[in-house]
Amino acid sequence: MQGGQVQNHVETRYQRVQPVCQQILQVFLENESDESIHAVTMHVIDFRFNDDTNISQYLSPLHPEGEAVLKGRALEALAYWIQVKAKELDAMVPMAQSGANFSQTQFQNCKRQLEQASFQSDAAGVLAEFVYTIVLQMLGVECRCLANALAGSLVGPEVLQETMALIKWPDMLLANLVRRLEDIEAKVSKVVMELYHESRFMGYEDSKSLLMQFFRYFTVQTGSGTLEVHDSPTDSAYRDSAFRVHLIDSFGSLMQLLLHLEGMVSVINGSQVVLGVDFEGVKLCRHGELCLVQMTINDDPSVVYVLDIFTLGQRAFSISTPNGMSIKHALENSAIRKVWFDPRNDVDALYHQFGIMPEGVFDLQLAEVADRRSRGLHVGFVQGLQKCLTACPQLEEEQQVFAERINVLGKQLFEPSCGGNYEIFRQRPLHPVILVYSAHDSRYMLLLYQMFMNSMNMEWVSRVLAGGDTRAKWCLNMEYIVPNSEAPDF
Repeated sequence: MQGGQVQNHVETRYQRVQPVCQQILQVFLENESDESIHAVTMHVIDFRFNDDTNISQYLSPLHPEGEAVLKGRALEALAYWIQVKAKELDAMVPMAQSGANFSQTQFQNCKRQLEQASFQSDAAGVLAEFVYTIVLQMLGVECRCLANALAGSLVGPEVLQETMALIKWPDMLLANLVRRLEDIEAKVSKVVMELYHESRFMGYEDSKSLLMQFFRYFTVQTGSGTLEVHDSPTDSAYRDSAFRVHLIDSFGSLMQLLLHLEGMVSVINGSQVVLGVDFEGVKLCRHGELCLVQMTINDDPSVVYVLDIFTLGQRAFSISTPNGMSIKHALENSAIRKVWFDPRNDVDALYHQFGIMPEGVFDLQLAEVADRRSRGLHVGFVQGLQKCLTACPQLEEEQQVFAERINVLGKQLFEPSCGGNYEIFRQRPLHPVILVYSAHDSRYMLLLYQMFMNSMNMEWVSRVLAGGDTRAKWCLNMEYIVPNSEAPDF
C-alpha cells in the first residue's frame, strides 16, 4: 500500500471509529471533551484484543455481528484505557501518604476556598472544580472525561460532606477517586459482556473469563461451583450471597478495607474484632514469596477479602488511614484476634519478608486438638483444614462436597505433585480457580472458630491462645524448619 493510500486508510478508520467512541463516552461519562474523544479513539484504533484482532476487523458493514460487537469491542478497549488511568492514580496514593511534595499547595488553597464558600452556599462548585483540576493535573488533559465524571460523583448531596472531609488527606481523596474509576471499569465491562452475549459474538462464560480482571466483587455458588462477577457491592445478587469475595488489588480498595476495620474497632461496643486469616504463595515460607492474604471479619464472615500482595507489594502492609490503621497494625495488635489454621509457614513468610510478628493468634488446628483432648481422647497428631471442614456439623453436605472439590482443583493448578506449578500465584490476572481456592480457605474459619469456642471452657481457650502465639514464633528459628504434624503439648 502506497503512503497516500495508508494515510487515507487511517483517516477512514478514524472517521468510522470516532463517532462510536464519542457516543460511548457521552453515555458512560457524559463527556463533551474533544481531547478525550480523540485520545480514546486513537487508543481503540491501536488496541489489540486478546484474540489478536483489532478494531479494523469489526468496521465492515458485512461483519456478521454488526454494530453491537463494534460497540462492545470499543467499550472493551475503553475499559483497558480506564484501568491504566486508575493504576496511574493509584500509584500516587502511597506517594501522597509518604509526605512527598504532592499538590499540597492546591489542597491548602482548596480548603481555604471551601471554608469561604461555606458562607456562600457554593461549596459543591468549589469542590467539583478542585477535583476536576487535580485529576487533570495527575492524568493529563486527555482525561477530561474522567475528571468530569469524578468531579460530578463526589459533589452529590449524599457524598458532599464526606468529600469535603477528605480534602485534609490527599491520599484518602486519591484512594476514593481510584475506587470510583474501578467502579466505572466494572460497569463498562458488564455492558460489554451483555453485548457479546446478546449478539452471540461470545458466550457468557467466555466473556466473563475475558473481562474478569475489571471486577473486584465476586460470588461463589457452592452447588455449581460457579464464580459470578458483580459491578458493585450494592448488587442484590452480591449482597444476598452466602459466599462473597472482594478482591483488593489497589491502594484505593485497600484504604476502604482499612477504614472498615478502623470503624469496627471503634464501634464494636466491648466485643472483640476477630479476623480469619490465611496466606497463599510460592511454596510459602521465609524463602517462598507471599502473594495473597485472605481475610474474613466477624461482622460479616460471608465476605472474604483477598489482598493481592504480589501486585501491591510491601506497602500493602504499611499504608494506613489517618488514624493509623494498617494491615500491619491489625496483625500486630493483640486486641484484634487473628484466627489462623496452623500459622507456622504463613508467619515465617510474614516475619522474614515483611518484618511483621502477629499477636493474638488463635490456631484452629490446635483448637481441634484441644477439643478432642478436652473429651479425654489421646491426640498424637494434628488434622488438616480439609478434614476439619468435611467433619464440621455446621456445614451442609453441599458445602462439604465443594470444600473437597475446590481443594483438588486448586492443588491441580499449583501443587507440582498434582501436575501444577506454584508460579500460578504470580499470574495476573489471577486465575479464577486460584481466587476461589484462596478465598475458600478463609471462608469458614470464623465458623470453625465459633464452633470450637462453644465446645471449650476458658482454660482450654487460654491454652490454645498461648499455643497459637508460640506457634507464630516458629519464624524465630535461625534456620527454616518444615512444620511437622505432631500434636504439641500446650
